[in-house]
Amino acid sequence: MSFSPDQWRNGTDLPPAPSHRRWWARVLDAVFVLVLTGLIIGVGLALAGANLISLDAATGAALFSYPLMTMVFGALYGCTVSPGQALCGVVSLKTGGRRVGFWRGMGRYLAVAFFPVTIVGFIWTFLDAPSFELDPIEVFSRTPYAR
Repeated sequence: MSFSPDQWRNGTDLPPAPSHRRWWARVLDAVFVLVLTGLIIGVGLALAGANLISLDAATGAALFSYPLMTMVFGALYGCTVSPGQALCGVVSLKTGGRRVGFWRGMGRYLAVAFFPVTIVGFIWTFLDAPSFELDPIEVFSRTPYAR
């Protein structure tokens, strides 16, 4: 079976990866991100419980760990191979057999990681609206004009 020259990498003709392997690679990467984030949060809370660090520092670590893990795995995806891809035996390449790239990999992982947060925020805003049949809103000056 012959493929176009776009699938060549290191002198090897690479066949397209099956869809189930691609999806499992994504799922495994998500699991790694969540487990490592939970590990960082757990260590931070344990250190705060033992009074080795402040609760503010533990909270900062908790808030910073998810975006950090997402960016690390995005950089691995873009520049080398992510752990999920390595376990599933797949690799993501651009046309010509080049890697995806640092910024594109991180952007892709950040977009996927924060997409659910965006959807929840949108739904919350939509459901929080009191009604669509509101009286029109007008803006007035706080003091009357002198005539």
